[in-house]
Amino acid sequence: MTVFVDTAILMYAAGAEHPLRAPCRAIVRAVGARTIEAVTSTEVVQELLHRYAAIGRRSEGTALATATLDLFAPVLPITHALMRRVPELLERFPALSARDAIHVATCLHEGIAEIVSPDRAFDAVPGLRRIDPAAMPLPSA
Repeated sequence: MTVFVDTAILMYAAGAEHPLRAPCRAIVRAVGARTIEAVTSTEVVQELLHRYAAIGRRSEGTALATATLDLFAPVLPITHALMRRVPELLERFPALSARDAIHVATCLHEGIAEIVSPDRAFDAVPGLRRIDPAAMPLPSA
C-alpha cells in the first residue's frame, strides 16, 4: 500500500510543539526507514516553499523543501492531464481547497487510495481514504 503524504505532515513534523508533531515525525522517520511506502508531489514542495517564504523564513523553507525532495525522490509531477481533473474536483467537493484538489487529483491519477493528513476535507472524496496522522499504524523498523 502506497500512501500520499500531505503537506501538513511535513509542516507539523518540522514545526513547533503541537499535538501532531510527534506522530508526524514518526511518519517521516518511517518514510525514511522505508517501513511505509509513501509518495508526495511537487505541489507539496511548492506549498512548503510558499508558506515559509510568506512568513519570512525562506532558509528554513528551502531546507525543508530540499529534505522533502531527498526523502521522497522522485516526487510525483503535476502534469497537464492531472490538472485537467482539478476543476471538476473543485465543483464536486466544495470543502476542498484548490491545493487539496490537486492532491486528490494526484492520488486519483496515480492510483493511490490513501492520503495521510489531518485535513478532514479529504473525507468527502469517495475512493480516497484519509488516515489521521495521530492514528496511523506504523510498522517497526
